Amino acid sequence: MSLLRRARAALLLALIFLWDLLIASFAVAKIVLSPTIRTSPAIIVVPVALERPWAVALFAYFTSLTPGSTCLHVSEDRKRLYVHVLNTSDAEASISRFKHLYERWIRELER
Repeated sequence: MSLLRRARAALLLALIFLWDLLIASFAVAKIVLSPTIRTSPAIIVVPVALERPWAVALFAYFTSLTPGSTCLHVSEDRKRLYVHVLNTSDAEASISRFKHLYERWIRELER
């Protein structure tokens, strides 16, 4: 049963990433192609609830691969990601989004 749960989580994680990649690409293109660029960049601290180093690295990779965000640093204890986001008006919403889209499914892979 555990293998089936992990396979499901991996498939969902891949599909969610592809969807997020598409949506984020359009959002960044809209910003770049706009005659007046109005962004609210920020560096946010994303708390990490993952245990294994490979899981934390995967979480950091997904945040960096999505257009409009990049992981700048992983804390020494691997409990925080420092992420630069191109456009956010609500840092808490951005943090929740990353955790909901990626961390929850990576946690399923980790079990």
